[in-house]
Amino acid sequence: MARFQPFLPAFSSLCLALVLGWSQDACAQQAPPSESNPSESQRAFREITPDARRAINDGIAWLAKNQLTQSGRWVSRPPRYQMSITALAGLALMAHGVTPDRGPYARVLRRALNWVLENQHREGEYVGLLCDQRDVMSDKARPMHGHGFALLLLGQAYGTSHDEALRTRIGKAIKAGIRLTEKTTSRDGGWFYWPRTDRGDEGSVTITQIQALRSARNCGFGVDKTTLARAVLYIRESQGDDGGVHYQRPRRGPSSPALTAAGIVVFQDSGTYYDKAIEKAYGYLRRTMRVRAPDEERWFYYTHLYVSQAMFARGGPAWRSYFPRIRQQLLSTHTDKHWDSNLGPTYGTSVALLILQLPDRLLPIYQR
Repeated sequence: MARFQPFLPAFSSLCLALVLGWSQDACAQQAPPSESNPSESQRAFREITPDARRAINDGIAWLAKNQLTQSGRWVSRPPRYQMSITALAGLALMAHGVTPDRGPYARVLRRALNWVLENQHREGEYVGLLCDQRDVMSDKARPMHGHGFALLLLGQAYGTSHDEALRTRIGKAIKAGIRLTEKTTSRDGGWFYWPRTDRGDEGSVTITQIQALRSARNCGFGVDKTTLARAVLYIRESQGDDGGVHYQRPRRGPSSPALTAAGIVVFQDSGTYYDKAIEKAYGYLRRTMRVRAPDEERWFYYTHLYVSQAMFARGGPAWRSYFPRIRQQLLSTHTDKHWDSNLGPTYGTSVALLILQLPDRLLPIYQR
């Protein structure tokens, strides 16, 4: 059996009412905390230290400088992850308060959005797939992680621009992307690396699709409720007795802090913040998750992309204990104004920025 590798070949059942209760808040960019909630602004100021703020500003500038301006994408290592990495870079910019219309990096974000939109399949069997490769069913393509992250980016960007032409393009792309995701769910309610229902399923791809659908639904786009309910149940049934979420359901393949944290995010995105499954999952993280150096943990960035979201949503002692440690680890590995990773510097920099900017609360999908 293939083992869990993010972007590589291996991030009681919920009733439908919980899914129906997903937030319907507008997906427009949130106002900075200082404008909406002084206490949150003060908290973010304490959590994002001056050193962290300088690293964030450096990282955002590095992303802007290293975008391929002719196309709008960023270089990935290996190239088949360009959609995932470009989407994550766009999300990091939006977490900085950038919109397609506003800010010194607005043109950078707009170019990234245009590249994502231009690479959506418009004909053939895979209409709606956000993928820059033509042979989407090849072993090298594995496009569904990229589709999920790109659909998440479009959902976060929709409503942040006053350019009606751009909004219309994004809206059409979201609708087509939703339909592609809905029709590629497996028999058991999950998704796999390829957009086919007969190829199986696994946890990390399933998690990206659920978060993308949640983002689209929050913007007012129609999402099939049964698809959502079955997908959340898939993650729930992947949880072992120790609280860890396994690579596949029912409890097949290894569990990991990355998948467990991502599972917590799925539960929370569906409107469940406290129940037995979530408490067991947090218990698993307390026992197994350590903030190690990136070179000591193969999937450091992927793991903490989701652990940070889970801890941020939890708040309280869990967040206050976790964030200073991950902040210090990221600052200690910040070199030449960016972060490197096994998937290249754009990936490491984008994820590091998403983590460090969580206290700013500027991405709607990461709101508590």
